[in-house]
Amino acid sequence: MFEFTNEQRKCFGLPPLAGFWDRVTVKPSPYDDFSTIAYLDGNRVQRVLMICEHGSKIQYQEMQIDAVLSADRKILLPKTGKGKPKLFSSSNLLKRGAVGMYFCYVNGYISIKNQTSAQTYYHSAYEDVNLKEFAAFEKWVQAWCASTGEQELREIWEFSAAKRIHQKYREGDFFRFRINRSLYGYGRLLIDFEKMRKASIPFWDIFIGKPLCAAVYHIVTGRADVSPEELVGLPALPPQMIMDDRFFYGEYATIGNMPVSEAEHWDYPIHYGHTISVLETGTRYQCGRTFIALDDLQPLYSQYRNNGISWDLNVKSSVLQKCIESGSNQPYWDMYCPYTVEHDLRNPKFRTHLMEIRRQVGLNKPCI
Repeated sequence: MFEFTNEQRKCFGLPPLAGFWDRVTVKPSPYDDFSTIAYLDGNRVQRVLMICEHGSKIQYQEMQIDAVLSADRKILLPKTGKGKPKLFSSSNLLKRGAVGMYFCYVNGYISIKNQTSAQTYYHSAYEDVNLKEFAAFEKWVQAWCASTGEQELREIWEFSAAKRIHQKYREGDFFRFRINRSLYGYGRLLIDFEKMRKASIPFWDIFIGKPLCAAVYHIVTGRADVSPEELVGLPALPPQMIMDDRFFYGEYATIGNMPVSEAEHWDYPIHYGHTISVLETGTRYQCGRTFIALDDLQPLYSQYRNNGISWDLNVKSSVLQKCIESGSNQPYWDMYCPYTVEHDLRNPKFRTHLMEIRRQVGLNKPCI
């Protein structure tokens, strides 16, 4: 069964395994389609691996978990005096959650995270890397480690030592995010809908979490010091709805702020359809800060509610590069995830529907 070597662990910010730790196979739950391996230092769990090299859910996950077992290693002891002892099983162990560095390869995608700081160092979805076979994953690991030099080791260990922060954010913030180890992207936070909630400013509140609207600029660069003044005139991908976690925990680092003016004419997400509240009737339309409720009219179309919200930015570097090269967002509409673009009224292929809807709701000006 595949496992990282200690030399490979260094490249992912994972502490090495000690030679005297005991390797044990943890009792699986009835629904596990993977093997759970624990490394024990006496009665303390030091490392947990979840591995499946074949089947429907190929994966390799490695994490640190803070857990202590009974003397006979059959019972998982509670973390506090108020807790109850539980059987040392895979399901009970994994409920404890990871601390420190966490490597995750599941469903073809890879994430390298620091669970303590709640930040992600690398997310393969940004590069559109999808490794569907375990052999491809092993080759990726070898290539990653072969390209890891002193600078990369220093960066990942600094990342692994980071503590949790709570970053304040506000509308108009410019931010930086990692595409991979050497490239950065930049974006702008446009609307804070949670702030609107608290201020009782009406909008179609159909989103979970603390919803924000953000956009990613047409730039991919090795520079970590791009200024807001360099960004403000650039085109951007269609803005998206995103939860606030990546901003709140500082993964998307704020680099400056300029108030968002009406003159900027952002192509805000459009949400249109029948109200979802049992206490209301009719049609709702939301675009930017523009909210229209038509209680006596039925929607012309049913597929444009577009109320999905993401933990991460909807970015694939290959698509972003094509948009930069073409000077337009047409590659985004042509190449990005069909489920996303096929329900978005901003997609040029739905322009006729958009015009019909705007006439229905009485709009003849851009959204603000």
